[in-house]
Amino acid sequence: MKAKQTVDRRIARTRLAIREALVGLIKEKGFDALTVRDIVLLANINRGTFYLHYKDKFDLLEKTETEILNEIYQIFIKTSSIGFDDDHVTDQLQELIISLLVYVKDHAELMHAILGLQGDYSLVKRFRVMLDQNLKLGVLSGFKEENFLVPKEYLIAYIIQAHLGVLQSWLGSGCQEPPAEIARILFQLSFNGPMRAAGFGLNKSELVPR
Repeated sequence: MKAKQTVDRRIARTRLAIREALVGLIKEKGFDALTVRDIVLLANINRGTFYLHYKDKFDLLEKTETEILNEIYQIFIKTSSIGFDDDHVTDQLQELIISLLVYVKDHAELMHAILGLQGDYSLVKRFRVMLDQNLKLGVLSGFKEENFLVPKEYLIAYIIQAHLGVLQSWLGSGCQEPPAEIARILFQLSFNGPMRAAGFGLNKSELVPR
């Protein structure tokens, strides 16, 4: 048992070193320009060790993305336990969003590096699919579609793009605000809309002095 635990820890350390090297190299030169040789040099491992875990840099990126999405999915599935007739549904949703943002902040460098990749490498594409499915089967399933003021597909597209935009901006600024503050901002935008969040249509008594 101890021998197995030692091997497992060694594998985990190796994969962590490879992942950290990947993040550093994406930031330094971009994914297209980095090579397996760059990764093994920065991770301080030999090529044979790298190929025990990954076929190439594309396999490394795909498996890293899949691991991220699986971990985020474990956070999202909590929506299935939210009761939309519950008076505390807003609090439950906010706790869920905060949990997601805590995860993002804990993995900020990795998330910032990979979310910035475009084209065939885009984690954003896979993330959008997950969000789309989660909104349809989770959060929005608790609302009556006949009450929607806009078609559901456009509503989902707007929510996804808006939330991803805030998330990427937060990561780009180094996650300066705490997760709870970003969750508050997202809720303000989601429940009141961007125009009202900008102060449009508010009474003078509702405006907060700057």
